[in-house]
Amino acid sequence: MSSRNFDQTLAYVNMNPLNIRFDRKTNWFGSKLKDRKGFVQFCSFSYGYRAAVMILRSYAKRNVRTLGEIIESWAPRSENDTEAYIKSVLSFMNPRQSEPFWVDRETMIDLKNRYLVVQLMLAMTRVEMGANTAQVARLRGWAELGYDLAVTTNKFFE
Repeated sequence: MSSRNFDQTLAYVNMNPLNIRFDRKTNWFGSKLKDRKGFVQFCSFSYGYRAAVMILRSYAKRNVRTLGEIIESWAPRSENDTEAYIKSVLSFMNPRQSEPFWVDRETMIDLKNRYLVVQLMLAMTRVEMGANTAQVARLRGWAELGYDLAVTTNKFFE
């Protein structure tokens, strides 16, 4: 997908930057009641990111905590080139190839680390939306707000 058409992608139009699939059993806060081509439509990008943080929380409760495990759950091999997805996320999160990686597939994603969770979500947005770095940077504030909306939910860290 060309990053030139970033604002015309289904994920952008749905305000669902991580392409969360629609499921009648899940009523996401800030979502519209109908799906669009199988994906959730949100009223704001912040709600899309909030939903992503809630999904990450559900993974942590199932002991899916490393970056590799998270991507393998988010983008399973049956539907995606999971290894390419992981490499793309690592490339975005570790932009200087000459330096040792500070994040790798075994890095534990601590949900209390706002910076790390937001970086992960933005890297995943880049993969999911086919966006370039500048386009993803436009979404940073929404990702940060989505994180804040999620973690202020009662008993989030329990």
